[in-house]
Amino acid sequence: MKYEVTLEGRTRTVDVRPDGIGWFVALDEEPPVLVHGHRTDAATWTLRVNEGPRRKIGVALHKDTVFVLDGDTPARGEVVDPRAAALAHAGHAGQGRVSTAMPGAVVRVLVVEGSVVAAGQVLVVVEAMKMENEFKAPFAAKVTSVAVTAGVAVEAGTLLVVLEAIDG
Repeated sequence: MKYEVTLEGRTRTVDVRPDGIGWFVALDEEPPVLVHGHRTDAATWTLRVNEGPRRKIGVALHKDTVFVLDGDTPARGEVVDPRAAALAHAGHAGQGRVSTAMPGAVVRVLVVEGSVVAAGQVLVVVEAMKMENEFKAPFAAKVTSVAVTAGVAVEAGTLLVVLEAIDG
């Protein structure tokens, strides 16, 4: 999955691809590196890049801002969430088709056909790369179709829910 991250005023593209034992991570157009790691607590990861030494990295996320502490070196960045951007675009286009931007597994479906939802209400939760991703209604709407059920695997671009805008 590709992310745009702004660090110290510079926008960078980070491409993260899962590997059976870690992730391949590429920054901008640089060659990818293999990152192995695990979460040691709610805000700390132990990571190893290629065959380098293990390092403890602190990571905290607040809305679209990420705070990173690598040793004594702090960094702050802004993340452009591709899911939010995709949902915002769908809302402006008035199409009402909510799709996943990444492969994963549907964890929860929180609406049924005929449900009336508010803008920002969570519709479906998809787990991807060990993170739960909430797909929300881009506008107040009636659910006209639910295309997935909990437990199913989905590919990038899979239609999750179809919405019809509510006038007024």
